[in-house]
Amino acid sequence: MYADPADGLPLVGSHKRSLLGVRPSGATADVDLNPPGDLNGVVVVNRKGLSVSADWRSLPGHLIPEDLDDGLNGASGKGIKVYVHGNGNFSEGAVTANLEVLMKANSLDSGVICPIVAVSLSQYQADLQATRLQWVIDPR
Repeated sequence: MYADPADGLPLVGSHKRSLLGVRPSGATADVDLNPPGDLNGVVVVNRKGLSVSADWRSLPGHLIPEDLDDGLNGASGKGIKVYVHGNGNFSEGAVTANLEVLMKANSLDSGVICPIVAVSLSQYQADLQATRLQWVIDPR
């Protein structure tokens, strides 16, 4: 994610993959809405949401900061940091009272943070933004 220069925490937004928030529309949407495409709609609870990873080693090269390039990992992320949520214990479970981590199919190191129950898109984005203080730059 991009870091906010003011405080070093994840930058909040919904128009890019590398922001704390979800892209609600287009070919690369992170969530499905009901009614479909309605930005005032409700987020469908279907294991879709903010993509998260256990650490930077499991990311594709374009999401690995270029300063971590070892000549083999294809690191080419410009101006990004890799944030991990909480204490680094990467498993399914509650993030907050409204959000949970669910693992992606056939993966032990990638998942999504999604709403526990159907909520408006604006509420989901606010719930994600409220986790801002819980993210730390991957120290490994």
